[in-house]
Amino acid sequence: MSLDAGARLSLLFRMLVSLGFISVVTATIVVVAVGVTGSLVFLGITAAFFLVRTYILLFADVAPIAFVWNLWISNSVPIVLVIGAALLPTLYIQPVRDEIRAFRSEIGTTGELATDRHPKISTMVRRLSQQANISEPTVRIVNRRRPESYALGGTSSGTIVITRGVVRTLSDDELEAVLAHEVSHLRNGDGRIVNYLLVPMLVAERVGSADRPTFQFHYGLSVFSYGIRLVVWAVLTIVTTVQLALCRLGITHLSREREFAADRGAAELTGAPSSLASALERLHGVRSRPAEDMRDFKRSAGVLDILPPEGHRQRSGLFDTHPETETRIRRLESMVLEQAT
Repeated sequence: MSLDAGARLSLLFRMLVSLGFISVVTATIVVVAVGVTGSLVFLGITAAFFLVRTYILLFADVAPIAFVWNLWISNSVPIVLVIGAALLPTLYIQPVRDEIRAFRSEIGTTGELATDRHPKISTMVRRLSQQANISEPTVRIVNRRRPESYALGGTSSGTIVITRGVVRTLSDDELEAVLAHEVSHLRNGDGRIVNYLLVPMLVAERVGSADRPTFQFHYGLSVFSYGIRLVVWAVLTIVTTVQLALCRLGITHLSREREFAADRGAAELTGAPSSLASALERLHGVRSRPAEDMRDFKRSAGVLDILPPEGHRQRSGLFDTHPETETRIRRLESMVLEQAT
């Protein structure tokens, strides 16, 4: 079974549109982060420079000091941009990457290796990864009743994490289909794509995370200073909120398309789209029932899981990370009909 050229082009086009949209939003986030960081540092240096200038003018020649001051002020915009661009990696990008790396490391090292207790699962993944032409990923089994599965990494160093709830709920054919879905994510590089796309969103969160300024009385400038800080905070909050919403919109749209691609990839690897359709239906039914051990999904885990995070299953919308399960099942069932004809 292979994906026809028209469907491939349609899927590729929708993904490119999503990436283009996210790129534009990312550019605005970078501009705001650079502007805010550069402006704060520039204002601090300017205030210190002003005090030093005022003191020096009492004892030194006015002309050189005035020249330096005028040069500094007249070039404020490029100075702000240079300062902001220089500090952006240290203050925002690297901490965000470290946060993502730590989270992925945490969820990618939980549980026990499948090779220790579930050799059958290891055999399935080995066969599927050979078919997909990728390095065999590490498989970890987490002792959790709630059925979850997700893939981390890429083609050369991937990890698949599934819970005991998946193992106990599904038949062998259904389990193999779910594993094929995760192998497809690894082959498509979806985990790495999510890593990159989360960076601008988390940067925007950091830029807009300042608390609302409080009023403090310091003689005549208190009201004016508080008003300025309040306006700046309000504008920054509004801008970053809009940026976050647009970034989430692009990421979730791309995520939905990647889920369809992984479903199609799983059907191609196993040759049995009906098995994945049955697995999705069974897992959806199990996860629709209350569970005692439900965990609070972080944003990235929600994107990675085979089904939407708890609380997002019963509705569909622009910000859903996954397509509706019923839609995915219908598409898989149509593949079954294609096989029969």
